[in-house]
Amino acid sequence: MNETTASMYLDDKYYEKSHRYWMWGHVSVYRKKIIVIAILTIIAIVVQTAIPLIFGRAIDDAIPNKDTNKLLFFSLIIIGFGFARGILTYIAGILNEQVSQNVEMNVRLELFDNLSKKNMDFFNKARVGDLMSRATQDTSNLTFAVSPGIRAVIAAVFGFIAAGIAMFTLSPTLSVVFIIILPFYIFFMYRYAISLQPVSLERQERLARIQSVLQENITGIRVVRTFSAQKTEKKLFEEDIRAYESILIRRGAISALFIPTLLLGLVTSIIFLFGVSIIEADAAGQSELSIFGLFSIPVESITIGDLIAFITLTGLLFWPTSILRFLLDATMLGFAGAQRIYFTLKTEAQLQESKDIKLDQINGKVKFNAVNFSYEDNGFKVINDFTLEIEPGETVAIIGATGSGKSTVGRLLLRLYDIDDGSIEIDGMNIADLNLNQLRQIVGIIEQDIYLFSTSIKANIAYGAHDIGEKEIIDAAKAAQAHDFITNFKEGYDTIIGERGITLSGGQRQRVAMARTFVTDPKILIMDDSTSAVDAKTESKIQAAMSQLLKDRTTIIITHRLSTLKNSDKIVFMDKGKIVTMGTHEELLSSFEPYRQIFEGYMSLPPIKEEDE
Repeated sequence: MNETTASMYLDDKYYEKSHRYWMWGHVSVYRKKIIVIAILTIIAIVVQTAIPLIFGRAIDDAIPNKDTNKLLFFSLIIIGFGFARGILTYIAGILNEQVSQNVEMNVRLELFDNLSKKNMDFFNKARVGDLMSRATQDTSNLTFAVSPGIRAVIAAVFGFIAAGIAMFTLSPTLSVVFIIILPFYIFFMYRYAISLQPVSLERQERLARIQSVLQENITGIRVVRTFSAQKTEKKLFEEDIRAYESILIRRGAISALFIPTLLLGLVTSIIFLFGVSIIEADAAGQSELSIFGLFSIPVESITIGDLIAFITLTGLLFWPTSILRFLLDATMLGFAGAQRIYFTLKTEAQLQESKDIKLDQINGKVKFNAVNFSYEDNGFKVINDFTLEIEPGETVAIIGATGSGKSTVGRLLLRLYDIDDGSIEIDGMNIADLNLNQLRQIVGIIEQDIYLFSTSIKANIAYGAHDIGEKEIIDAAKAAQAHDFITNFKEGYDTIIGERGITLSGGQRQRVAMARTFVTDPKILIMDDSTSAVDAKTESKIQAAMSQLLKDRTTIIITHRLSTLKNSDKIVFMDKGKIVTMGTHEELLSSFEPYRQIFEGYMSLPPIKEEDE
């Protein structure tokens, strides 16, 4: 297993602690590269720190004596060190970027894989724009914390250490000033990070909301314009934008008050004054230097070159300090992104693990055993004690009022949701134990709410089918009465349709969706009011074609269309999630008043039979 693949399957321990530990799990997959990055960066820091020391020696040894040869020698060394530092930094930067991009790819793949396994209840509650933000903006921010984050942290930490050691070798006395200020420096750096963290998370959540609102408005633009709601939506969007602006201003105010940079500036000024005073005192032959009459410090022998080198080393600390400021901004955004992604990964909304059993032979017998199901944890049962047995090849129609649970029955058979209790069986095997991919090859569904992808008609029909040829695609389209209108397009089956099939009419979308299901040849077929958007003539043709397709196929049809009900082997009447009664069309017409009421407005009905007492 290579590093990229391995990082998609982190050990459970990385999910048990926090989002930071999970983030480290992804980064640690590339620990070998990180070690190389660290070594190269440390060497570059050592080389960088040596340059001011060499410069100081040049000032003391070459310039006073006007020794051009020695000055040229020092200059060549400085140029060589600078070139070496550039090469080392370049290689470390490339490796760091490789790690960063691999981490970003793996996090996105893990999130996508995790989302694909969530049950439908998760998506019923989630906002698409928010999920898109987590998969794009949050992962990008997380990656930005990795690159240049890793290299910048190493450079900042070892830059301080190397500069501190070099300072101490030049002047222990002047180094004391730096050591005194260091605890304050670390404290304010910590306070800065703590202040940024909640604002960064708030920023990401507000940005996700903006993307959600924008996505909903673009998707629902027809509804917005139909109800002339542009001004209302603009006002709501403006409120979100202004709230986001306020967060950025607060974040900018925190960033502007970055005290460590001010401390370094103060330290540099103090060191310069002390250094000049020490040089003057040494030249005057003094052994001690009084500080404002409060205390004295020993006078050590330092040269002008040493002082310039010391000041230059102090100046080198401005870069890691500035980069730490930038890095903390990026890291806090990265942690905020990691927290939101980690929360999504940890949300318990996945289907229960199955035993991954595969059926060798599929007959198509379906059995619901006292099934109960609720969409919410509020005790309201959408499906209540539902028991139904369907024989192989049988066609069963389910009817009932809106909200009676008809469509939910089909979704449970597909195992888009896990039931609360009871069981659903196919050929005597609990679907909770079946291999999920095989289950969804066995069971096909055509729904009223059609979703088509923004690709060719051919690709939409072949979606989900493996090793399918053009003949099978055309045959499925003909069976769904879609072939004629498809061939009327200039590009035929290669015609690109808009998002959700927006360039097709409602009836055309339904027929393409029917062809998509037919091409997979499911043994069990669920049709949820699938001909509601087609005209009577087209429906008649589809019904004729379906009469052949439904042979030897178990079919559940959710409809109120009389022609479909008449041809069903059994009709199930539902109310409030329960089966009220079942029978053939003739039996229900003659014995069940609610069923009669559906048709009595447009057909002559026989008198209802009185039950024998």
